[in-house]
Amino acid sequence: MTNRKLNLKKISLFSFCFTLILTQNVFAQEPFKLSSGQNVLEIGGIVSTYLNLRTYPTGVTPKLQNNTFKLKDARLDLNGKFGKDFDLHLQMDFAGFGSPFDPVNPLINDAHITYKGLHKLFNIRMGYGKVPYSMNSNIDHEWTPFWERPQVTKGDFFSRRDLGFRLDRTFWNDRIKAISGIYTGTGEVSLGGSNDPSGGFEYVGRVEVGYPERRTEHEAIIDTKISNKPNIQFGLNARFTRKNLPVGKSFLAGESGALVDSPYNFKVIDGEKFIYGADIALAYKGFSVQAEGHILKGTPQNSDDPLLNFTAASNNKGYFKAGGWLVIGNYYSKLLKSIFAVRYEELNANDLIPGYSKRIAYSYCYQLKNFNSMIRAEYDKILSQTEGINTTSYNGQFRIGWQFVIE
Repeated sequence: MTNRKLNLKKISLFSFCFTLILTQNVFAQEPFKLSSGQNVLEIGGIVSTYLNLRTYPTGVTPKLQNNTFKLKDARLDLNGKFGKDFDLHLQMDFAGFGSPFDPVNPLINDAHITYKGLHKLFNIRMGYGKVPYSMNSNIDHEWTPFWERPQVTKGDFFSRRDLGFRLDRTFWNDRIKAISGIYTGTGEVSLGGSNDPSGGFEYVGRVEVGYPERRTEHEAIIDTKISNKPNIQFGLNARFTRKNLPVGKSFLAGESGALVDSPYNFKVIDGEKFIYGADIALAYKGFSVQAEGHILKGTPQNSDDPLLNFTAASNNKGYFKAGGWLVIGNYYSKLLKSIFAVRYEELNANDLIPGYSKRIAYSYCYQLKNFNSMIRAEYDKILSQTEGINTTSYNGQFRIGWQFVIE
């Protein structure tokens, strides 16, 4: 009974906050603001939902339970500024409320504090949020044409969020941004308050350069500015972790990610894991292109680790490699209030086992009011797949839905 009352209180609080936001900002769609002198609290959020339909190859029994409506987002977003030096960001997502815990879609998306009093040296951020690695991973999906990220950036290759500490600084009139951080390496399950038995951490670094300007995440993918001059943005990043488990110990429940039943599961490795990658974005007169690639090198501490596919040490040299890349082309028409996009991606789950996954996706978005109120239709087609990491019974997926953003 106590838990039931607590859940009802959570739902009531969430409903009240969203009602407050909508009644104040349904036309402007700007966050509700509370201020006291130099202190400001902005209350925003997002609700998005879609219909999911799958297609199946001949001879495969369809899983009709996957043809359903899904609540993608039900987020409450709080941004606080306290004087000139402190920022606070708290973002909670109630879309998974009542469902089993999903480490990739936790109840908390962001919970961190930033100190900017040393901005001539660097900003300091502590808490839980996105790991500064990969442009595609760091941009919220509501600013993109697609409902789902590519395989290489959606959270199986690496954790997208974690708890830790980071420093960042900009140079050259904000055209260059450098970020470095140290995190638990346990990813989304770091909210449980414990490291895994290895006690290892993850170290991350990223540098991004934009010219003639470095664009924010709202503008980096779709050229809504209809740029008169070509804009280019380039990023380099890497991350490293050493998590040698003691004999008889295992990783935390949920830490290993969605591929827990696959021999190619490498979200965490009992040993060393090093990933490096690069991304580039071009925009000009409504057209934009993004390309991104990542290479993973895993060195298990045990020679009989399944990730080495039980190959001889003379062949595997004690490590395996994996990688993936993607390219996205977009066109934004201000007259039609529309976005047209296509995405192609490839994935190699393990170089010790031959095989690739190839996918293509198409998207059309109609903007009722910019990204704040947008209808998105997307079709994903699996062209080929031979890796255990990608095995699935369906070969195509159609999604259509609507997002409403207050930010």
